[in-house]
Amino acid sequence: MNYKFVLLFLSTVFCLYGRAQLPILRNFSTLDYSGSTQNWGVSQYVDARMFFGNNSGLLSFDGDKWSVFPVSNFTNVRSVYCDNTQRKIYVGATDELGYFYGKDTSLPLQYHSLLKLLPLKERAFGEIWKIYQLPAALVFQAKDRVIILHRKTNKVSVFYISHVIENSSVIGDKLYISCKEAVYVYRNGLLKTLHGVKPLLGKSIRGVVPYKNSLLFVTDTDGLYLYDGRKTEPWISDVSQALKKGIVYCAAAHKQYLAFGTVRSGLIVKNLENGLNYYANTLTGLQNNTVLSMSFDHSDNIWLGLDNGIAYVMLNIPFRNLFGINNNIGTGYASVVFGRKLYLGTNQGLFYVSYPLQNVGSPPSTQRVSGISGQIWGLCDIQGTLLCGANDGAFIVDGNRVNRIQGLEGTWGFIPLMNHPGYVLACDYKGLVLLKKDGNKFILQNRFASLDVSSSGFLQDIDGSIWISHWQRGIFHLWLSTDLKKITRVEYFHKGNGLLIDDNNLICKVGGRVYVSSADGFRTYNHVTHKLMKNERLNKVFNTYGVALRVRETSTGDLWAYKPGFLAIAHRCKNGGYQMKKFPYMNMVRQLQMSLGHIGFPDNNHTLMNYENGYYIVENYFNGTHRSGSVMIRSIFSTNNRDTLLYENNAGKSLKQVAIPHHQNSLRIEFALPEYRDRKGVEYACYLENYDSRWSERMFKTTKEYTHLPKGRYVFHVMAHDIITGANSESKISVQILPAWYETWVAYLSYAILMACIFYLFLTYVKRRAERKLRRVKRENEWQLKEQQSQFEIEREKKETELVKLRNEQLEIGIRHKTSQLSDSTINLVRKNDILKQIDFDMEDLSERVRREEAKAKVMAKINEIRHGIKNNMSDDDNWKKFEENFNLVYNNFSKKMMSKYPDLNKGDLKLCIYLRMGLSSKEMASLLNTSVRSIETARYRLRKKLDIESGDSLMDFIQVVDNSNS
Repeated sequence: MNYKFVLLFLSTVFCLYGRAQLPILRNFSTLDYSGSTQNWGVSQYVDARMFFGNNSGLLSFDGDKWSVFPVSNFTNVRSVYCDNTQRKIYVGATDELGYFYGKDTSLPLQYHSLLKLLPLKERAFGEIWKIYQLPAALVFQAKDRVIILHRKTNKVSVFYISHVIENSSVIGDKLYISCKEAVYVYRNGLLKTLHGVKPLLGKSIRGVVPYKNSLLFVTDTDGLYLYDGRKTEPWISDVSQALKKGIVYCAAAHKQYLAFGTVRSGLIVKNLENGLNYYANTLTGLQNNTVLSMSFDHSDNIWLGLDNGIAYVMLNIPFRNLFGINNNIGTGYASVVFGRKLYLGTNQGLFYVSYPLQNVGSPPSTQRVSGISGQIWGLCDIQGTLLCGANDGAFIVDGNRVNRIQGLEGTWGFIPLMNHPGYVLACDYKGLVLLKKDGNKFILQNRFASLDVSSSGFLQDIDGSIWISHWQRGIFHLWLSTDLKKITRVEYFHKGNGLLIDDNNLICKVGGRVYVSSADGFRTYNHVTHKLMKNERLNKVFNTYGVALRVRETSTGDLWAYKPGFLAIAHRCKNGGYQMKKFPYMNMVRQLQMSLGHIGFPDNNHTLMNYENGYYIVENYFNGTHRSGSVMIRSIFSTNNRDTLLYENNAGKSLKQVAIPHHQNSLRIEFALPEYRDRKGVEYACYLENYDSRWSERMFKTTKEYTHLPKGRYVFHVMAHDIITGANSESKISVQILPAWYETWVAYLSYAILMACIFYLFLTYVKRRAERKLRRVKRENEWQLKEQQSQFEIEREKKETELVKLRNEQLEIGIRHKTSQLSDSTINLVRKNDILKQIDFDMEDLSERVRREEAKAKVMAKINEIRHGIKNNMSDDDNWKKFEENFNLVYNNFSKKMMSKYPDLNKGDLKLCIYLRMGLSSKEMASLLNTSVRSIETARYRLRKKLDIESGDSLMDFIQVVDNSNS
């Protein structure tokens, strides 16, 4: 058979069955990676980090953080290759080639130039466009030469090519060098011309990839050519015209995929297993149509280096986007294939596209169905008629327009009634209604007003009964009369009657039988007991609880099951059982809109899932890999004063333990799991052993900070949970906070020596202090003895002085007493003499009168005068005053002291006090006062009262005490 015919036949098969696929992608702009626009090379490192050759240098991306590393001459990096064996990242730039290697874990990636291996005359080679690995060498391809680095000898060989090199590729152990004038092959140090490639001459070859046992040459605008080792022939494919139109710039082959990067049309990928074509361009969401470089990663997805930006195209996932990210029809709610159209119900109305989908590189062109707008709830093909339930009512879809079914409000959906051909049960916002087909239309036959329940969930069971689920009120089970005019019986299941809760219970139909899906699993109806019983068969299939599962059966008997955060398909087995397969791509699952409406089945192998930006095409039998990377501890920084890099998990080494100086004990630890399929595809939990008491809560943050950690050994653990695949990955690193300078053994030895010196000095000090204290005590004792003796002498002298003073006082008192007695005697003597003189004078005068013999009357008068004078002298105030003055001189103003203290005393009382002070008796006082003793006693009594003297106390002693207390 002619080989060209076989290729044409295969291409025709692909065209018949191939459908255009719009893979989901992520765009990264220059704002994301902080580099230049153009990206010339792509390569993945062994730990899943991505590296890109950018005009600003080497770009690095670990799914979380971008970094830029310039080469030594700061030129554009045109090529990059990760040597995972030597853990080096080789790069080629303008007149520069070398590698990045992390020799020191405390520094970022460091660049090492290889120019020194080349002679000076060989160093002006221009751009290095490609880097490849051969079994024992590395190849650096420039525009007019290839530079071979032999690993064993670390020497280089340069092979000049006489023509401009259009492309180079390594396949197996051979290097193919393509020029317009010839194709060369290098192997084992020999460069030869490849024969049998005459059809390629004059053409610009952009890639050489393996295809089965042959080589596929990819030209820029002349299509594909297959070389079998002897001859070259055109290879016809359904993408050939798209490749010619798009102008191929680069190509790559990986497993079943052939990928082509174009200048005008973005990415075109051919799946050789199923014939499907994948397109990524500006129409499907790619930010730029010019693909400068590409590379498949460990997850079988493809990275694109664009003329402006970077893109990640996800081929190896079961989800495809029906319209790309440039959807303009709204959120999907329902879909159905009817006729040769795929109808799509969204929140903006009803649309359709031609079906089968065209095998082109642009999203399908949608057309709006006229006569209906707004929210669409359901689409149902019933007996060759397409019914549409919408917020505006119920409609019959007729091509590109609709006809309203009169009498219905907003309608949730429709089900044909068994055993009643031509009758359809619908449910609108008021409740259940019965529709009857009348020719090409449906009319409202009956409304079941006896049941006030409106719901999008209603199904007919195998026995003809109707089930309705209400999102708040539980489950209703009802039977219609045979004439369909009324509801004859209703069973109500709710909390306490068959259900765990009233809210969010659902119903589904499996094998023609209705099942109730609740928070605690599935239930079936027991026709004997009329109760809901748990169905362990379905519970074991999905084995997930907490929220009711929304289940939909496919035409092949498989079961789709969905709830928030969970999507799975249970494939029907030959033995009647099910084999469940959970879809791990949580970033897509989170976007699904499954609470209202329904999913669609365009064919037996695919399902249309509604999501917030349109529709996903999901492969029912997807067998791709769900590989997850491993979490890595990226770097450790000290944050004490400013950010200081302590550890970098670079391409050279990764340590298991890091020693950190004590003055840098505040840390920020950065980590990442290279998950590229979603911006928030990984959650992290952290635990610092010997510091934290438990794991932290899961978070999207890729850093953890600790402040002022004490010295000691810690083990930092980070657990990454890949939300997309559901896999967990843990990494750890030992962190030792070194002792402070004052906590080292040198410091402790110094402390010991210092303590010994201090102890010695202390003992010396204590000894000297004790000696000084002993001498001081001795001196103090001597001084105290002298002081005591001196004090004794002072006390003795003081006592002697006091004794002398006491004696003087006693003498003074005696003298004063004697003086007072002398004064009293003198005063009395003077007064007595005065009185006697006066009496003598008066007696002489009386004697003269008697001698003259005067009259007796005159003599008697004289005698009376003498007596009166004597009495006057006895009570003479002047004499008293003079006596009082003399007395006060002797007794320190006794009268004034008594009057100041006792102002109520009268003159007689004061005289009595004076006489008492003089120590006179009552008789003596009576004589002086010329009165009786009794009068004196009475006066003394009255004086005691005035002086407030208690009975029994001596009046004379009291007056002496008063006088002494005031002296």
